[in-house]
Amino acid sequence: MRRRVASRPVRTPRDWARYTVRIAGWLLLAAVAGAASAQSDQPSEYEVKAAFLFNFTKFVEWPNGSFDGPLAPIVIGILGTDPFGDSLVNIVAGQKAQGRSIMIAKYRRGDDFRRCHVLFISASERQHTAEILAGLQDSNVLTVSDVDGFAAAGGVLQFVMQNNRVRFLVNLEAANQNKLRVSAKLLALAQVVNHAEAAR
Repeated sequence: MRRRVASRPVRTPRDWARYTVRIAGWLLLAAVAGAASAQSDQPSEYEVKAAFLFNFTKFVEWPNGSFDGPLAPIVIGILGTDPFGDSLVNIVAGQKAQGRSIMIAKYRRGDDFRRCHVLFISASERQHTAEILAGLQDSNVLTVSDVDGFAAAGGVLQFVMQNNRVRFLVNLEAANQNKLRVSAKLLALAQVVNHAEAAR
């Protein structure tokens, strides 16, 4: 007898809104969001990471000169292979952060991504991480990745999996270098890298 494999349910806009609100609440309450699980009603690892990317825009402040004007959107860029599918697009649809709309942009190496505000660097760019980060120094870009060693290499935020949960590291020295102000509420959830150096 052929074994039936349960298909993953299609996410509705209401589902995406529920996950986004839930994760925002976890951030505010200093809880850590769970990652993928076998239960069909739980978001997958990259759905959680997508929700975190959106919520980072609420807990990080950029210098005024980072935007073209008071109504300019916050741009979340994805460099390399996009692991999010429709998750990130659906989560940010119709949402605002700090009074600004959210726009998604996709980049390849060689593109000018210094004008985006959040840049997720995909694992497909693993071999070029050092080069990419060097090109983004003093750029006001919040760099994010799940590549091993990303924060230690100078990235601002690195996703890590611990006990089947999505957590993240923050390199405060890199954040300060890019003139980014990270909320204490976000720092309460993170493992801080280079805290002593950043505080000098």
